[in-house]
Amino acid sequence: ANIAISSELYEEAFAIFKKFDVNISAIQVLIDNVKNLDRAYEFAERCNESGVWSQLARAQLQQGLVKEAIDSYIKANDPTAYMDVVDTAHKYGNWEDLVRYLQMARKKARESYIESELIYAYAKTNRLSDMEEFISNPNHADIQKIGDRCFEDKMFEAAKLLYNNVSNFARLAITLVHLKEFQGAVDSARKANSTRTWKEVCFACVDHEEFRLSQMCGLHIVVHADELEDLINYYQDRGYFVELINLLEAALGLERAHMGMFTELAILYSKYKPEKMKEHLELFWSRVNIPKVLRAAEQAHLWSELVFL
Repeated sequence: ANIAISSELYEEAFAIFKKFDVNISAIQVLIDNVKNLDRAYEFAERCNESGVWSQLARAQLQQGLVKEAIDSYIKANDPTAYMDVVDTAHKYGNWEDLVRYLQMARKKARESYIESELIYAYAKTNRLSDMEEFISNPNHADIQKIGDRCFEDKMFEAAKLLYNNVSNFARLAITLVHLKEFQGAVDSARKANSTRTWKEVCFACVDHEEFRLSQMCGLHIVVHADELEDLINYYQDRGYFVELINLLEAALGLERAHMGMFTELAILYSKYKPEKMKEHLELFWSRVNIPKVLRAAEQAHLWSELVFL
């Protein structure tokens, strides 16, 4: 048979291999030499051997026939080429077929890569209930990494399930902001308890005029003196002076209230609510930065407050 191939007598070589049941070599002749995948498929159907289907699948995959290749790999029950299958399916966008292939592959090989890609393929096909069931059972997937990929691809519902599963509350909070689930975002920020997360959720709530929730977040930010200016600028630049004053008024009673908060509130009063400034200074004159407030009172022509200080 090999002599026949070297003499380019491909049909004869195929006939010899077929006669002696060397089916894997026979299909290779059809694929590599005769270059006829339709005949190769008919031959694979006839002999129905795992190795034969695998050869056919590899050839189909190389030609970009993703669905046909995956059908052949499933018939072969062969998960060995999973890297190539995943790459090619990504390239051509065959997500439904990829789910079928990875479900087969997972039964044979419990690889982290296979399970992670299966979760991603579930997200791409919007099969979120299948995904939820999968991640609630023991698995080897890198759920955090797939959550990040879903987030970057703006598949926020999938990212929400994945971040929730690994208790990454900081990322979950930001994901919920994108889904406009602001109450949930605030609850997640509370669990994450990082200033950066509080700020991201707070600013998103301000953008969507959810001031009750932005105030809940803001109370965790204003107690950090170095974060106060950012927060004040964010509100002021958008013209939300009243809401900013309400936030700082609510924060004065906090255990960690500091001089910056009393000072900034005095300056805000001088600009937007001068009638409240005198009372504020009488109560808290010892807790404000007097030179700073003097300058603000002077700019606002609040002479009696100036004299008081």
